[in-house]
Amino acid sequence: MSDDLDNDVIKLIRLTGFREAQIETAREQKGADWEQIQKAITEHNRYIRMGEKHTRQKAVQDPVHGAILLEPWELDIISTWEMLRLRYVRQLGPAHLVYPGATHTRFEHCIGTNFLAQKSIRVVNYCDDLDTACFVPFSQLLEEHHQKLFRTAALLHDVGHPPTSHTIEYALDAWVGVDHIDLGAYLILNSSLTDVLLQNDFEPKDVVNIFRRHTKDPVMGLLSEFLDHPLDIDKTDYLIRDAHFSGVQLGIFPAERVMLTNRVVKNREGMYVRAFMLKAIHSLEALILSRNWMFSDLYLHHAVKLAEAMISKATYFRMQEERLSKNECIGLFTRMTDGDLFRWLEESEIDFVREYAARIRYRRLFKVVLSRPLASFESESQNLLRDMLHDIKKLVDAENEISDEPGSVVIDVVSPPLGEKTLGKIPLLVGGEQGFDIVSLDETKEGRPLMHILKQQASTIPSVRVYADSKIAENVRRRFDKAFPISDAPSHREDEYDLTEY
Repeated sequence: MSDDLDNDVIKLIRLTGFREAQIETAREQKGADWEQIQKAITEHNRYIRMGEKHTRQKAVQDPVHGAILLEPWELDIISTWEMLRLRYVRQLGPAHLVYPGATHTRFEHCIGTNFLAQKSIRVVNYCDDLDTACFVPFSQLLEEHHQKLFRTAALLHDVGHPPTSHTIEYALDAWVGVDHIDLGAYLILNSSLTDVLLQNDFEPKDVVNIFRRHTKDPVMGLLSEFLDHPLDIDKTDYLIRDAHFSGVQLGIFPAERVMLTNRVVKNREGMYVRAFMLKAIHSLEALILSRNWMFSDLYLHHAVKLAEAMISKATYFRMQEERLSKNECIGLFTRMTDGDLFRWLEESEIDFVREYAARIRYRRLFKVVLSRPLASFESESQNLLRDMLHDIKKLVDAENEISDEPGSVVIDVVSPPLGEKTLGKIPLLVGGEQGFDIVSLDETKEGRPLMHILKQQASTIPSVRVYADSKIAENVRRRFDKAFPISDAPSHREDEYDLTEY
């Protein structure tokens, strides 16, 4: 995060929702607006003071993991204003429009990830000499402070999620170059969370360094592995939780066995890494395939992706309309809940931004008028379409090219991170009582079938969907085909004209 931020202004934006210029003017004039700001601060502080520092352990009943025991310092953390906001930020954004049960929140997920951190400390085994293959409890490697730091980082790993979670990150990154990790790091270093962490003997920078992998300490680096890894505890919780609440049972896998066969070892370079026993390969396969099946059935569902694209696009144009500064984006999007975001969009003077918000509210979405594999396009078209994943201007220009009315068409390029490269490098422990060798998944004969499936998915799942009202579908398809020609070479092209609502 850049050093040119005004932390005092951001704090006032977070407390009041005022614009930056409005705050500066109010500060100079000391008039009614300044009185309103002072009143908001007083009211906020009054409610904060109502809370008391926790002094005993409590159990939180979770629908996925059961009773989760939290220590007083953990209860202090989840009682901060910054964490409580996550109770009103849906984990899956607008996915509830398709799966009505998917209304679970980032707050629940953070507590669930904390539970898996606690469980990892209890059940994962550790070995610093692969030649002797003598495993001892992971807790013997982690000092008490590291154990507490691990649990704290697990609680706070998603604290910076903006309203509707990942849905508007594309817009935020395009406008001011920040994502939820940046927002979370800012809160950990510059909010009431900072005070709570310091009061409980945590260094806020240590937590941020775990998220960003900015540490040379081998144990701290290992904590990063548990929270940022192709098979980390974050993914483990959200797959189980998303499957539970959405009803998409494809997300179910033997999580218990995956955790029990996880090992912490010191590799030949002297670094601690997470590795899995070779005998666990079928459980790992179940986890990896469950994740990718969840992509196809839930995360990439055409109506879910459409709703996300509409919210993201509306947010970007609303930010552009307001000319929001970085101070304002950080302040507003760490203040807003999902409901706040939609009210803000409804106040826009841009017709299609208000329409998008209303379409989400009334669930009157566009239809899929064209769906086509990314591999079916000419190479130049493929490159342009892939550029749209990172360049919102190119995306908007393409949408305007295939329709004369702003906002009447939504193009969605579907190219998720399926892990065909990263997952193949997962370390496996091969051997037995005479010692172990560390071998990557893609180097074992047992891993070849899985790698084949992942490579196949990576070539077939990426696609392009175009959404619009059915009354302009034919014209949109014709103009899209002209703008993005299909390759003449034989391919697995498979046009889909899906005008169904669900």
